[in-house]
Amino acid sequence: MDVSKKISVIIPCYNVEGYLERCWKSLERQTIGIDLLECIFVNDGSTDEGKTYKKLQEIEARCPECIMLLNLENNVGLGEARNIGLKYASGKYIQFFDADDELDSDALRLLYETAEREQTDIIQYNHLYILGEQKRSSGDSKADKLYVIENREDRIPFLDTTRVTYGCTNKFIRRDLILKAEAKFPERRRYEEPLFIYPLFLYATRVLLLNLDLYFYYFRPNSIVTSELGKKLLDHPSVQLMLMEYCLARQDIYNEYKDVIDFYFLWSFYLETICFAGEENTSISLEYFEFMQNVCKKLCGEWRMNPMIQRIPKAGIGVLESIGTHFENQEQLDRFIIESKDCI
Repeated sequence: MDVSKKISVIIPCYNVEGYLERCWKSLERQTIGIDLLECIFVNDGSTDEGKTYKKLQEIEARCPECIMLLNLENNVGLGEARNIGLKYASGKYIQFFDADDELDSDALRLLYETAEREQTDIIQYNHLYILGEQKRSSGDSKADKLYVIENREDRIPFLDTTRVTYGCTNKFIRRDLILKAEAKFPERRRYEEPLFIYPLFLYATRVLLLNLDLYFYYFRPNSIVTSELGKKLLDHPSVQLMLMEYCLARQDIYNEYKDVIDFYFLWSFYLETICFAGEENTSISLEYFEFMQNVCKKLCGEWRMNPMIQRIPKAGIGVLESIGTHFENQEQLDRFIIESKDCI
């Protein structure tokens, strides 16, 4: 590891030439000092006639000792681009950063000094969501708090959706934790972040929730996120199934947290998928829905006996009962999905 680089910032880039100057300036003005950062830009097979790659080369020339530029010939998707960046990371801490966003100028100094002082594995902080002139914080006005995870009861709130989110850009992560958890993003999937983030909370022992808006998240037309939410809906259950397989492959951990992991799986794989489809007015094919039912029967067949299920709203439990329902045709299923969109 290059000990002079305290933080590796991993930035996937796909057709973002118009945003890279703002992105770079956001990193360049970090008060921790650019010399302490390892900025790993991954050009993910951009298809804009070389504009993104050319701009990245211009930025690299300004500060070659602080920038690593990886140029992928083919587009591999956001998750795999991050995985590739991680392979080259040498910093003690990892910060994921999207090329069309910004960081508060004091963010990385504050996060680094806090992580060192508190010896954290993960710091979660707030996004400031920006849409035109509108701004909204993801924070809930709670005071900052350090959690020391020493036993099962300490860990449960990090695995049941109640205490943290499973996005990656609002996390400051100790790289050793990523290596220990063997965490990886899925290839060529949207809704990709839980497969990487959830495993970290199976191993983390010191987690700080920081109620500060440090990451400025810009919503823009035709971004990957805004253009593919409905189109790639089934990536969501696919990723959640990958996560369940990750947990099952670690039998000791799965056995200890089976009730919590099963609860999260039923919530995310089944209920959220149905809700998202209803909200987006997107159809789930009868064949795929039957696949989802069969997976739930196989992996969580005794779900009614799970004490965590009582946390699900009554309407959500009603939808879980559909795991055993036979739908006669696509029209009947579509009607059920629309009627169930507000179940959680």
